Amino acid sequence: MRVDLNDYLVRIGQKIKKIRAERALTQECFDDLGENSVPVRTLQEIEAGKSNFTIKTLYKISKKLKIKPKDLLDV
Repeated sequence: MRVDLNDYLVRIGQKIKKIRAERALTQECFDDLGENSVPVRTLQEIEAGKSNFTIKTLYKISKKLKIKPKDLLDV
């Protein structure tokens, strides 16, 4: 099955947003200035499917959500 990159980024963003909501985490929780901090604006862009994020950012998000990075990519 062929998936357009933009569609894939939107799906990943939706998955991140869904899991974050299920865990009752706000976007601000990701921007705590710690080692795995993700700025709120960056997370907003990812969740909206408007960011071609790095593996490093994906790793940080997965750590905050307490899941494996590969689980975010499986959409």
